[in-house]
Amino acid sequence: MTETTRRRPAYLTIADSLRSRIESKVLKPGERFPTERELVQEFGVARMTVRHALDILQIEGLIDRKRGRTGGTFVRAIPPTLSLTSEHGILQQLTERGFKTRVEVISLDKLEVLSHVAGTLGVEDTALVWELKGVHYVDETPISVTKVTIPVELVPDLDEHELNQPLLPLLETYGLKSVYKRENIIAATARAEEQKLLGVGRSHPMLRFSRIIKAADDTVIAFQEETLRPDVANVEVVLGEDPSHQKNPRTSTSASLS
Repeated sequence: MTETTRRRPAYLTIADSLRSRIESKVLKPGERFPTERELVQEFGVARMTVRHALDILQIEGLIDRKRGRTGGTFVRAIPPTLSLTSEHGILQQLTERGFKTRVEVISLDKLEVLSHVAGTLGVEDTALVWELKGVHYVDETPISVTKVTIPVELVPDLDEHELNQPLLPLLETYGLKSVYKRENIIAATARAEEQKLLGVGRSHPMLRFSRIIKAADDTVIAFQEETLRPDVANVEVVLGEDPSHQKNPRTSTSASLS
């Protein structure tokens, strides 16, 4: 055993061992995980050390901890990967892959725009906006909290519509087709409201997105803020066309070299 190995924290070694069991299918998706007491006995460490190891696996999205009489720790399936460059939203991508999705509307308010949002939307500081808050569920697991701000002048009767559905198709009925999206992404921990709505702890890692959505005439039709649980979904950015999906250039008549 090398000096480096001896100094490696026990919880990291335990996490590696448990991760290996998941990756090799020794522990299968949906299967109940060994209890903390069983892991303490197996590895001969303190319970806090085991909890640190389990925290790592939970952050990586490999296990799920549930409370209550039927609770416990379970092996999760590999989280789906979602494309940030897709023209489709997160829920639509998941729906197309066979997941059961739904939106729960938390609130819809008509209020004066916040000063820092007015510039983003390109409206006056006294303009009225709709502020729509909701929670996205995937297979009945809360995956993200969203807040969408839309100028009232663009959609004056938004409160008369069913809002527990994708919003962009609804905006298209007002001639507000999305043609441009810019996102800012930061890593963060869950805020108090997000902890309650998503059922996570204060230190739970989150991905926080800020999106500007524009129509073809450069009108900003919506400003969206979304907080996503990275343990239930991965995200990726894909640019260009994957060469492996193209035709063989040696046999394709449309291929050329310049």
